[in-house]
Amino acid sequence: MLKIINRIGLEETSTSGIDDPELCGDLSHFRVYPKRISYRYNSRGFRDHEWPEDLSDVIWCVGDSFTVGIGQPFDETWPQLLQKKLGRRCINLGEDGCSNDTISLRIRKIYELHNPKLIVVMWSYLARRRVNGENVNHDKDDFGNKEDMENFIKNFKIVNGLPISVINTIVPNAYVRTDSLNYLVKKITGNISWDLTAVEQLDYARDYHHFDVKTSEHITNLIIEKIENLDY
Repeated sequence: MLKIINRIGLEETSTSGIDDPELCGDLSHFRVYPKRISYRYNSRGFRDHEWPEDLSDVIWCVGDSFTVGIGQPFDETWPQLLQKKLGRRCINLGEDGCSNDTISLRIRKIYELHNPKLIVVMWSYLARRRVNGENVNHDKDDFGNKEDMENFIKNFKIVNGLPISVINTIVPNAYVRTDSLNYLVKKITGNISWDLTAVEQLDYARDYHHFDVKTSEHITNLIIEKIENLDY
């Protein structure tokens, strides 16, 4: 769970996934995007530098392609900005198309192996599932708004039930209905003071789907506010 096998050993590229002229959301936006982008992956298959030997005080950043930083320069991804602002090593465990099932499993493996002090998770779209060991956009045998909510709540409770500090954010536009956020937060929190921050998309990366540096700056500032209020 702490490796992405099909990314290990890839050569550096200038495009990835939907950050491509043929797959992007707006070709004119792609063509005029002013910043250079390259994709390099470490020996574990993540878009990050190699891990330090001492992992005792790192911040683990877990999520999907918004955490990978698709469409952004590496230095402007939210884990990199968080690292610069805090002066603490932030490990990027973002995976394209990652489901919340896989995010939950990955966090449990971090807990099992590394005794983490802090995990920041950017949860993915609710309709994604892990089926037969693979991330899929929907599970056709278990698909619907109610099922999506219940599956997310299950994973959210598992992760936040671990005896570690967790900061919860979720990608922009992760909800099927406009009233889903209020419903979801109410269902999750109840009388428990868990906190879920929905990311507001303030700009667009080169692929015209993922967010760019303005949003990365905004979300890292919110994360830092939450870190300052933690007792860990």
